[in-house]
Amino acid sequence: MRYQKEPGIRTINSGQSLQNYPSRAEKVYEILLESITKRRILPGERLVERVLAKKLGVSKTPIREALNRLKEEGLVEGTPYRGYSVAKISLKDIEAIYDLREVLEGLAARKAAEKITKKQIRQLKSILQSLENCSKEKEWEHYYLLDLEFHNLLTAISKNERLFQIARLLENQTKLLMSVSIMLPETIEDSLKEHREILNAVGNHKPDLAEQLAREHIRNVKKIVLASLRKCNQANRKEKTRDSLKEN
Repeated sequence: MRYQKEPGIRTINSGQSLQNYPSRAEKVYEILLESITKRRILPGERLVERVLAKKLGVSKTPIREALNRLKEEGLVEGTPYRGYSVAKISLKDIEAIYDLREVLEGLAARKAAEKITKKQIRQLKSILQSLENCSKEKEWEHYYLLDLEFHNLLTAISKNERLFQIARLLENQTKLLMSVSIMLPETIEDSLKEHREILNAVGNHKPDLAEQLAREHIRNVKKIVLASLRKCNQANRKEKTRDSLKEN
């Protein structure tokens, strides 16, 4: 998987209405967030306030507000004076993100198992069924979003507001990592099995087991993402070497 050379800013849809959002900064944030997590704008690519303002038809103020918010979430780096760019997430960063997620998801599953209602069990079962349908239809983008929805609901069920807030900070970084990792059919099947086991433990009010299974699931996801990105990085290096040899 090689990064595109075309400037991703060109692919931003400037025709989207700003009217249904509480502020222009909120809408700019949503547009940039989607462009980054769906890799229309690539890691390392510059985000020039003047260019973005012209493209989106707004002043620099909402652009700067949105960029600062994305910086707080770890998706953008830089300053108004030096300029902004999409953050490059290293393998070390990925390990740190998933180590945090392991702790948070484990705690969320434990607390959810203690507090879950029958209605909430049905909601999780519905998401799981949708995940299975997406797997059959190979609708991977929708699958990733439903996967996050499953874990977000578990966190919400825990009724721990601090936990929910911290988990949401990692959510967009997780979306970005999901967009660049390769999910093979056999790993999807394993993932579905793990979700079923977590739901079974939570639904049967088994906090210890729920936490153990949730942590194991995130550790397995971390292995898949790291292996996928290492493979992509290796392929990119080989391609760069071939291009260099051709030039010489």
